Amino acid sequence: MRPAHVGGHLGGFHADIAAVLLVSTLAGAALCGLAVVAYRRRRSRSYLLVVVALAALLARPLVALGSSAAMVSAETHHLIEHALDTVFVALVLAAVYYTRSVEKRLDEGEL
Repeated sequence: MRPAHVGGHLGGFHADIAAVLLVSTLAGAALCGLAVVAYRRRRSRSYLLVVVALAALLARPLVALGSSAAMVSAETHHLIEHALDTVFVALVLAAVYYTRSVEKRLDEGEL
């Protein structure tokens, strides 16, 4: 059974998947760049955590591109993407926790 794809393909190259990965990579890079600018303005640890989380999100389509170019095995691709998902969620939760508890206490002068 062959997987269904919307776009055309030549041999092992699938134009539809390549287009999605390209758009995903460009959008992730733009979002990561905006987060770096925000971090440079605020100089807050929570902003830094968001930058690293978005860098993990940006790495996902890069891993997929490596897999489609046969540089990364399917098993490794699967493992890395799940690990990056976990890293992303952990960093976003850490940023929210830090903003809600640690920075609040710093502002109140408790630490």
